[in-house]
Amino acid sequence: MGSNYVPSLVLIFLINVNTFCVQGIGFRKASLKNSWLEKGDQTQDENPYRHSLTLDPRGRYRLEWEVDWKNERVVFNVTVATNGYIGFGLSRKGKMSGADIVIGGVDNNGKPYFSDRHAIGNQLPIRDQSQDWILQEAWERGALTFLSFSRNFDTCDKVGDLVIDENLVSVIWAYSERDDEIQYHFENKGAYDLYLLDPDLTPQSLVDGGTSGGQMFRISEQLTLPPRDTLYYCSFHRAPTTTKHHVIGFNVDFPTDQDRRMVHHLLLYRCTAPQNSPSFQTLLQSSQSGGGECFPDQGIGPPGTGLCRDLIFAWGVGGRPIFFPNHVGSPISESGPQILLLQVHYDNPNVVTNITNTINLDVYYTQNLRENEASVFTMGGSVPGATNIIIPPSSLDHVINGHCAPGCTEGLFPPEGINIFAAFHHTHATGRDTRLRHFRNGKELPWILSDDNYNFSYQQNRLLRKERNVLPGDQLVQRCVHDSTQGNGTVVTGGYSTREEMCLAFLYYYNRIPGAVSCLSGVRTEEYRNLLGIRNTTFNRNLTETIITDPLRFAGLTVSNYTTNYIDWDIELREELQRHHLLSPQISVCPVFPVLTDNSNNPAGIVVNEEESILPQGRPEYKPESRCRLGYGGKNEGGWRNSGGTSGGDGNRGKLDDFQDFATSFQW
Repeated sequence: MGSNYVPSLVLIFLINVNTFCVQGIGFRKASLKNSWLEKGDQTQDENPYRHSLTLDPRGRYRLEWEVDWKNERVVFNVTVATNGYIGFGLSRKGKMSGADIVIGGVDNNGKPYFSDRHAIGNQLPIRDQSQDWILQEAWERGALTFLSFSRNFDTCDKVGDLVIDENLVSVIWAYSERDDEIQYHFENKGAYDLYLLDPDLTPQSLVDGGTSGGQMFRISEQLTLPPRDTLYYCSFHRAPTTTKHHVIGFNVDFPTDQDRRMVHHLLLYRCTAPQNSPSFQTLLQSSQSGGGECFPDQGIGPPGTGLCRDLIFAWGVGGRPIFFPNHVGSPISESGPQILLLQVHYDNPNVVTNITNTINLDVYYTQNLRENEASVFTMGGSVPGATNIIIPPSSLDHVINGHCAPGCTEGLFPPEGINIFAAFHHTHATGRDTRLRHFRNGKELPWILSDDNYNFSYQQNRLLRKERNVLPGDQLVQRCVHDSTQGNGTVVTGGYSTREEMCLAFLYYYNRIPGAVSCLSGVRTEEYRNLLGIRNTTFNRNLTETIITDPLRFAGLTVSNYTTNYIDWDIELREELQRHHLLSPQISVCPVFPVLTDNSNNPAGIVVNEEESILPQGRPEYKPESRCRLGYGGKNEGGWRNSGGTSGGDGNRGKLDDFQDFATSFQW
């Protein structure tokens, strides 16, 4: 944000795309073209906990909020183009039922009204016995109504209020043209998913749909999709720089909603090869000739794919922009021209035909090198992992763990460790609850990132409030809870399709480790193999699934077919499988430092290491401290809580002496 992010002009490098079809898949030729755009409009101020969004697609409902971590309180401002009442609420799933709601406005006599309510169904919200939302200001001017109100993170009202924490929440909103009659069926309403307490460094102009300013190059991908439900496609792109620069932010843009719906994730990799080597010439040729289907971990992809393993950006469905802290940048063109590989997961579950999809990935960069150099570390369950991730049919909360063993971090991380500054969880459709756990010498430290309200359709790169140092010898465990009750009695196994599953975390960190950095695990014990009778498997490219090769009587069956149709999922088997997924030793596969080489069998010089680990036992699990405690958030709070009666105007403002300095500073 601020001037560090927004110079007066923005330089955009556009890749012009010509699409043609080869063997049913659209390929494209790319060429660079320069253009200049003027700086975008107003930028977000330098407080990363101060946010502003337009919720109504017609631009009639504006939300602003600021997080006060010192007092564990949030102030909200809403400005709405109406002279009627305004509704605002917090919901776990974007629905009315169970939502924490306020309704307010200014009546015909100029008097504010405001009430704290909760919804128990699709009906008019019920007024709370304890009025915990505090109205600070209300006015009506011309066609606009403004409300400013605040609330503690945790009010201790377990009946009417939702806890504001690090988990995903849906902001629900509504407004009417009239004050005199409050009804449930609002004509103007909607919902918007947010992590309310997260910091955000995205320039405000970009949030509002404009440009951010700053140097930027755009990678555009236009592809005619084949009639398949899942396609992983890799293409090569030459960065516009030939001298070292730092990447500082990313934004993914889709021209249409259909384009957006067809893409599940993007991964952007640095390609590494000695300048003027045959390998580098292969990369140059690939950047000119297009791309193709790819599964890099299976050794499948266009020429040069194996040289591109250094991940610099990961995006999941629904993700919004990410900009790095001012002291962090991700290097490109360190030793001359830079080739980048873009992997796209196209998701076409209905096998729609004659679809051409367009993606624009905007990469923001600077010639002013920053103090720390960043990359992305991938950890979790093995991919495709069909035998490691097996979720029985109609399971409500089956847990999958992916480990990064202490032996891997010992051999991979520098002595000072790595510092994680952002992350996002990644599962497919059955994921419901995700958590990245951190252990040191067997003791669990506070979670690095957690979301017990995980939404598969909103996978946001999240800046951490406090950077986390992970030392050599530490253990990381990515925990994913899956719900397969919507699967019509089928088993969900690990795989590439969104109908299959993953359990991953993408971690943005500095103290960059050059080359490929990943740590993926699976259960390989003999007891686990015997449990389901699967001895060996292989990946089938045509099916994009894992098939059984041993025992021979089931050879050729996919793991999902076999486990759905040939296994009796009684309670005992379900419990035993869950025990293995939680407690059995896992083997973490992790690379060590690469050595640049032209070895065609191992073009990036990756040396793979395997380390065993188990989930630490015998010590208490970490539990976040409850914010609802004596003297804070409850009835002993002093002056911040209005325990009933009327709510609005001067009646509440007199109770805010301890909060007035912060509230006064929050003027928009």
